[in-house]
Amino acid sequence: MFPNVGLLITAAIASSVAAIDSSCNTGPIQCCDAIATPSSATATNALSLVGVAVSGVNALVGVECSPITVIGVGSGASCSTTPVCCEKTFDTQLSLYQVVGVNCSPITI
Repeated sequence: MFPNVGLLITAAIASSVAAIDSSCNTGPIQCCDAIATPSSATATNALSLVGVAVSGVNALVGVECSPITVIGVGSGASCSTTPVCCEKTFDTQLSLYQVVGVNCSPITI
């Protein structure tokens, strides 16, 4: 009975790590307070802080993001806002829109 439980736990952990690796191959998964379309006021303001032209953004923009480490993936992973995979992130060095993610896609962790 107990060896089967260990096998089940190992399989569950392996499948969750594999799912995350395949979901975000451009960098760490980000937990963003908001995601916005490139033409929205929030995204336009955030992009201007990091010097990215709206025309160069093809997908959602993540605002106020922080990385979720692989160690935190699984039962310990927590993102009370929006988990996303972003093509690139920028640190504004400001308190407003501190980390901005570009070309983001919402994911499930």
